[in-house]
Amino acid sequence: MVKSAESVVIARTAAEVFQYVADLRNEPNWHVDIARVPPETDPLPVVGKTYALKFKPFMGKTDGTFTALQVEPGARVEYRADFAGLQPWITYTVEPAGEGARFTRRVEMRPSGLKILMTPMMAFLVPRRNKAFVQNLKRTLES
Repeated sequence: MVKSAESVVIARTAAEVFQYVADLRNEPNWHVDIARVPPETDPLPVVGKTYALKFKPFMGKTDGTFTALQVEPGARVEYRADFAGLQPWITYTVEPAGEGARFTRRVEMRPSGLKILMTPMMAFLVPRRNKAFVQNLKRTLES
């Protein structure tokens, strides 16, 4: 199992942060492993709906999807991703934190088949990439 949870406090309201991260169309602005999200994507994910994305992870560009599993408006979005034979659970949580908002991005995946051989590399890379993504989000929303 590969797990990573990274948090950052952003100098914006929780409502503003949630509105931004819940809209997958903003994903390429801060999550650099996402190359493209179709412009017709819902601004607030619909539970059970699958969204097509173009990924560009460390192993090259690939098509994939995010399926919305849970949406708590203003607080939490949970997705099941599917790309390059991997199916991580990705959770975004937003909560008030003083004058700003705490954003947490959690990733969990259980590689299977031959991808199990990549688990040590993923266990090294996923937390580092996750930390970079949340820092990118902070820079994007505070600039």
